[in-house]
Parts: sequence; structure tokens; C-alpha cells
Amino acid sequence: MFSATLINALIDAARKNAIEPARLLALVEVETSGKTFEQDGRTPALLYERHVAWRQAGKVSARLRAAFAAVGLAIPKWSRSTQYKDQGTSAGRLAVIAKARAIDEEVANQSASWGVGQTMGFLYPELGFDSACAMVDHMTGNVAGQIECMIAELKNKRLIGPLNAGDWKTVARIYNGPGYAANRYDTRLADADKRWSRKLSAGIDAHAAPAMSVDDIRALQRTLRSLGYVSVGNPDGSFGTKTVGALSQFQAHEGLPVTGRYDEATYQAMKIAQPIAQPQERARATADDLANAGSKTIKAANAGGLIAKVKGVVGGALISGGVASHEGLLDAAQSGIDKATQAKGIWESFCDLAGPLFGHPMAIVAGVILIASGTAIYFVVRAIKAHRVADHNSGVHAGVWE
Repeated sequence: MFSATLINALIDAARKNAIEPARLLALVEVETSGKTFEQDGRTPALLYERHVAWRQAGKVSARLRAAFAAVGLAIPKWSRSTQYKDQGTSAGRLAVIAKARAIDEEVANQSASWGVGQTMGFLYPELGFDSACAMVDHMTGNVAGQIECMIAELKNKRLIGPLNAGDWKTVARIYNGPGYAANRYDTRLADADKRWSRKLSAGIDAHAAPAMSVDDIRALQRTLRSLGYVSVGNPDGSFGTKTVGALSQFQAHEGLPVTGRYDEATYQAMKIAQPIAQPQERARATADDLANAGSKTIKAANAGGLIAKVKGVVGGALISGGVASHEGLLDAAQSGIDKATQAKGIWESFCDLAGPLFGHPMAIVAGVILIASGTAIYFVVRAIKAHRVADHNSGVHAGVWE
């Protein structure tokens, strides 16, 4: 998601502060993949830390900590299973920080990491701010402010030397915490550094996007999909490797220089381009082909089809048994009437009459219900499989999580 603007800003900041540009770019890639803002376009990229909120709220008062904990926004220690359970999307992260701010804005801002460098809010004093709120305000809608805070943190933690030396274990331990190895921060930093070094040496920023908004990138991705370049994947607004690859495919097909960039020539060609045909193996694929390839939708549909068959078999067995048990039903009813005429009590006579009539018929009713529901499931499953195969044949799901 690195835009050309962000790359240039990071390179400029690195040079001004005697940092190897590739090393700073690698750090940002591992922290945020170049994401600067949440989906509202202003809030700095964030991640709320519940265990930090427990600590920071507790510094204010036990009552405030209890208020955060009562709504699940503070926990005593870091927990992989609950820490980020509701922060998988930008909307989720914005909702969480808004909920926390409604309790106490300062503590909420202290308890999250912010911006391209994921600077923790509680670091505000050492970065020269009067409060976490002031620090976050400085980053809001301001990429330069985010970079300034990241550089200030690196300086205060004396990490510029280890960063330039490629001492990734030291950088990861101090910048990310003692548990860095569990998330492979050091190896990921080293790997990102190698890629950025190659890109900068070659003078090519292969993942650099033009100065486009998230909505602009989504529109481009939707256009690529409509033209048949479905490897672009979901229109997620991220100018990543899939978008670069799909653009390169388009440029090669249209006889343009293959750069992976959305330049003016590509824009003009895209306005008049015709959709490309999907590969024959995709167009001819069947439901069995998709199942063998691991399609979760087809596998789930097949499981549903099996359930439909089981319901039909069980329902048929119930009906057959129920009907067989009613041979001589009239004889049983007549016997009940005879008993009634023999001065038996009204209740006993009713039981004698109703027993044969309403005992076994319930099995028949159950059988009918099972067969009806099994039949309904069968037709729904068949429709799902047909739609899924049609979508695959047309390329709708190519490059998308299936």
C-alpha cells in the first residue's frame, strides 16, 4: 500500500536523520505495510491494545480500569485469542477506539499504537507532547506528523545505530517488545530490508502507487476485474502486488510498456479496452473440478446434499413403517367402540380410540417433514453449486479468497 508520495517522504526523512532509507522503509513495511490512515482518510492507522489499557487506566484509578474492563476493553495481560478479535477491519478498529474514547479519551489514545510507525500513545511525553490526545491530533490527517513521531521514537530509544547496522534482533526487541521472536519481527525486518535495498538500488519502486485515494484504487481494481484481469483480487483499495500484477498483465496485453504503474497511457488505454476471455480450463471447470481444487463452497454444498439424501431415506422409512403399522386400524377403532358400549368410562374409551389413531400417524408426519425439508435442501444445494460454477467459469472469484 506504499504510495509514491509516502516512499519519497520516508526516503527524505531517512536522509535528513542519517538513516539508511531501505531500513526505514523496511520498518514501516513490517509495522503497517505503508498504511497511513483508517478508512475515514484522517484517523492514523491504529491498533488498540487491551492489556495496555488495563495498565494505563489503572494508573488513573481502579474505577476507571473497571469501566474499561466491564466492556471488554481492558485485560490484565496480552492474549492472542482476545486481543484483536474485533479489529480485523478498519471499521472494527474505528469502532473500538470510539468505544474506548467514550470512556476516557486520553487513556484510549494512550492504549493504541498510531501511524505508519505504530507509535504507542503512552510514549507522548518522550516525544515532546503534553498528552496522547495532542500526539494523535498531530498525526491525524498528517503523514508528515506520523513520520516525525516515528523518527523521534527511534532517536529516543537509540535505535538509529542498530537500524543502520541491520541489527534486527536489537531493533525488534526494543521497538516491538521482548516477545518479538514469536511474531518473527526480526526475520521479517531483514527480509523487507533486502527487498527495499534491491528496489532502491535499481531505482524502481515496484509497489509504489500514484497519489490515489483508497476509493480511486478500488475503482481501478473493479475496472481491471471487469476487463477480465481477475487476478487483481478483491477491490480492497490496497495498491499491492496483486494490483501491480494485474496492471502489468493489462499493459502487456494492450502493447504498453510493462511497468505495473497506473500512468496516463494506461489510463487512456483502459477507457477503450475490451474484456479478455478467461482461460479455457476455467471456462470448462465443473463442480467436481472445483471440489478437487479445494473449493470450500462446493465442499459445503456437497455436505448439504448428503444431508438431504439422509433426510429423504429416513423420511421414507418412517412413512413406510407408519403405514405398515396401520394395517387393521379400523379393527382397532371398532374394538374401541365395542369397549365404549360396554359401559367403560368416557376417558378410558377416548384413550382406546385415540391411541391407534394418533400414535403412529406422528411417524408419518415426521417422515413427510423430513422428505420435504430434504427436497428443499437438495434444490438449494444444486442452485448454490450451479451459481458457484458459473462464477468460476466467468472469473468472478479469481484472485479472491474462495
